Amino acid sequence: MKLLTLISSIVVLSSLTSCQSGKPNPCADMPPYKGSAAFEQMKSLVGKWSANSPMMGKVNTEFRVIAGGSVVEETFERGTPMEMLSVYHDVNGRLMMTHYCMLRNQPRMQLTKSTANSLTFDFVPTPGLNAAKEMHMHGATYTFIDANHLQMEGVSWKDGKPAPCGPPLIFTRK
Repeated sequence: MKLLTLISSIVVLSSLTSCQSGKPNPCADMPPYKGSAAFEQMKSLVGKWSANSPMMGKVNTEFRVIAGGSVVEETFERGTPMEMLSVYHDVNGRLMMTHYCMLRNQPRMQLTKSTANSLTFDFVPTPGLNAAKEMHMHGATYTFIDANHLQMEGVSWKDGKPAPCGPPLIFTRK
């Protein structure tokens, strides 16, 4: 009886491992994701960056590509009370941004202007966010100075009008 149980266990375990090792990865055959020109420009930022802020001292941000190459994720001040996340992706060929803010809201923005060296995002209606009353990020401009320097300028909004956001920051690639 013990021998029969042992043989049965070996057969079951063998079949489980063979199922796992023989499965092809369906994503392996997918072509690389090619986004809009603005999305591809955002992908060029992959890596770690730092800047000196007159209000906060040294600040850090990091860009990485996720979701099969279709999303750029930016994490600002990882591991601190100021940690925020911005996610960039194309919708019908147009670059969009969702900013997960330390103000506990998630404003959405879309690309409204692009040049060879800059991208400007402006607020679009966002479910659950009352733009006329809540303070939130209302826009941003990213200026690509060169491969290792990026200027970020945010636009804050409070009580339905622009509010101070601080000076633009010049980030240097680490």
